Amino acid sequence: KYGRTALVKTLFVLSREADLPGIKQYSFFPYRFGPFSNVAFADLRYAENHGLMDTGENLTPNGAAEAEAIKPTVAAAVAQCVERFKNKETLVDYVYATYPDYTIKSELKPHAQRKPAPAIFTIGYEGRDIDAFLDQLVQNEVTVLVDVRNNPFSMNFSFIKSKLAGYLKQAGIGYLHVPELGVESAKRKNLESPEDYARVFSEYESITLPANRAALDKIVALGGKERIALMCFEHDACNCHRGVIAKALRERDLEVSDL
Repeated sequence: KYGRTALVKTLFVLSREADLPGIKQYSFFPYRFGPFSNVAFADLRYAENHGLMDTGENLTPNGAAEAEAIKPTVAAAVAQCVERFKNKETLVDYVYATYPDYTIKSELKPHAQRKPAPAIFTIGYEGRDIDAFLDQLVQNEVTVLVDVRNNPFSMNFSFIKSKLAGYLKQAGIGYLHVPELGVESAKRKNLESPEDYARVFSEYESITLPANRAALDKIVALGGKERIALMCFEHDACNCHRGVIAKALRERDLEVSDL
């Protein structure tokens, strides 16, 4: 019996080593016991709550019936992965030896901690699940996420302010909301053409930023002490007002990298 933690580690190995075209695998980020996936854990809870799995991580008759629908190629990859690791210890040792980047926050085999140099990044969560998002932040040693949305709500519930702050805390990352540097929802509607974006960003650069210099100064000060990431929705910073903020910071001779 592996246990839930080992099940998640097995899913991690599959995500890195199994070629499964057309199958969306889980994303992972470094956590207290190595690579972790909030989405995978939520799915395991769902399986248990809906009678597909018992509390011992064994499939129930209903779960076994559902498993019959799994593609043979996927079932074979899972079986091969499980066969490789006869027990939890073998699996954990393999993960720690092969994927050290995902064990940097582990309490099982602690690493020497160092304080990374301050830095400023920008990041968008469009097209990312929460685990892929956290992984990007942790791998770049971000210590504080600066949310520059005017309204910190999202149709992806993982990125609603309260939920996001909780996930970040779980990963050892601070959260700061700076709504003054956001763009009002009404101005974000019906942005379709490059000209639409250019119009909004021009107004933002000429009116919003100068009117909120104190908020920008706060970011500059924080970026001089921490590794911060300015976050909004759009994947590409060029299509987001955080790109305008980054431009203003670069004009102050600060280096800003887009994740």
